[in-house]
Amino acid sequence: MRGDTLILGLAAGYHYGDVRPFLASLEHTGHTSETVLFTSGTTRDLDRMRAHRVTIIPYTRPAGLADMPCNGLRYFLYRDYLRALPRPCSRVLITDVRDVLFQRDPFGHPWPDGLNAMLEDRRATVGSCPFNARWVREHLGADALAAIGGCPISCSGTTVADHAAMLDYLDKMTELLDPPTTGECMAGYDQGIHNYLIHTGRVAAALHDNDGPVLTLAQTRGEPRMDADGRVLNEAGRPAHIVHQYDRKPSLFQHIRHRFAPANRAAVS
Repeated sequence: MRGDTLILGLAAGYHYGDVRPFLASLEHTGHTSETVLFTSGTTRDLDRMRAHRVTIIPYTRPAGLADMPCNGLRYFLYRDYLRALPRPCSRVLITDVRDVLFQRDPFGHPWPDGLNAMLEDRRATVGSCPFNARWVREHLGADALAAIGGCPISCSGTTVADHAAMLDYLDKMTELLDPPTTGECMAGYDQGIHNYLIHTGRVAAALHDNDGPVLTLAQTRGEPRMDADGRVLNEAGRPAHIVHQYDRKPSLFQHIRHRFAPANRAAVS
């Protein structure tokens, strides 16, 4: 490993254009973290991804997980990878890839020990969001939804922890992910489990709002503010370390795609 911090992501079925904003923006922060992307047999342009100093690991499905959706499978891959490391990491970020942008070194923020989970806009709750409510109800049951329905949504797409806390979280996630619940709109049911673990106290977590290091945009209203340098501002008016779900905001999406488009030779690299 290059350093003692680690970023883990899954790029199943993506091509270089899908992940270039993630890779190029991360590289631009000057970070020193080891970055690992797990890829499927349908992921394209691997050599172009490797040019951004990332480790590419083509995965094969572990025995018994043939029906596990990719959103759930990633937790098993991350768990097994962390278990096999020769030494522990000080901090680990597990993150979505296609809709994540880095504006500052993600480990430049003073993350506390333990698990750090990111909240979406607090006006949305697990029970009021049809997707989150479905994921909890269909996989964990009506009683589970009743227990956490009034809680704010924590997005499972960006989570930070020290090595031991991340392994504990991944162990608890994988215990509840298998067997999977299939059906319409259930591919993201990992987020239902994530919220259940956090809001019932089965996993102790520090919760970070949108005024902190990660700006999660899906439930926010309108386009986010930007500064004169084109950096996206969090709700405290500071450039967020990580911007997640930028594709939900049409103007921001166009701005980022234009800046990091592979065909644009002037793009940040």
